[in-house]
Amino acid sequence: MKGAGKAIRVYGLCAVVLLAIWLVRAVLAMPVEPGGLTGVVDAAMPQSGVKHPVTAVLLNFRGYDTWLELGVLLLAAMGVLLFQPRNDLTAVRPLPPFDPVLTRAAVILFPFAVLVSGYLLWVGKYAPGGAFQAGVVLGSVVILLWLTGIRLPAPLIGRWFAPLLAVGFASFMAVAAVLGFIGREFLAYPPEQAGNLILLIESCATLSIAATMAALIVGLRTQAQHAEESPHG
Repeated sequence: MKGAGKAIRVYGLCAVVLLAIWLVRAVLAMPVEPGGLTGVVDAAMPQSGVKHPVTAVLLNFRGYDTWLELGVLLLAAMGVLLFQPRNDLTAVRPLPPFDPVLTRAAVILFPFAVLVSGYLLWVGKYAPGGAFQAGVVLGSVVILLWLTGIRLPAPLIGRWFAPLLAVGFASFMAVAAVLGFIGREFLAYPPEQAGNLILLIESCATLSIAATMAALIVGLRTQAQHAEESPHG
């Protein structure tokens, strides 16, 4: 058995070394000059409405892909809520507060997290950032509040929760419908309005991403609660 264990370690070490060599060769083989569609993206940036190429690609040049990504998140959240007694988070009780210092810290951090989320949303036009980063920050602080025993405002986890989940996907659909109505191609923004439309869509997407995180993390608690409270659980 000792011999077999030693052989496994030797084979594992060899595999790691070979993988490291392969990765180094791959890095060294990367072209120095940018290739692919970099030139095409750079040439189209003046019509994109933003100044950061990643935001331009995700929200303009390939907005259809981002729209479908929001649709996948919406389906994931719906899948979680499908097995819950309600289509919102009103049935989920906050966890019992166990540390007053942590609870107070969460309350203090909340407005700063909202500010950071807004900054990431706005700066995505000029630098790395955007709706997904902003939504993750906002959703994380919401989950933190729940973990520290703070109940969220009833409208946010009740009647407004389903609209928040869908508003990101719906904003893409609404913009596409308006553009089609005025005779433009699908999600082909007018250059003079592209920046405003992208900001609108990203703002809605931020709310949906935050609500989706809450649904995926907090929403699972409902099922566990019912299992604990069930006479057969």
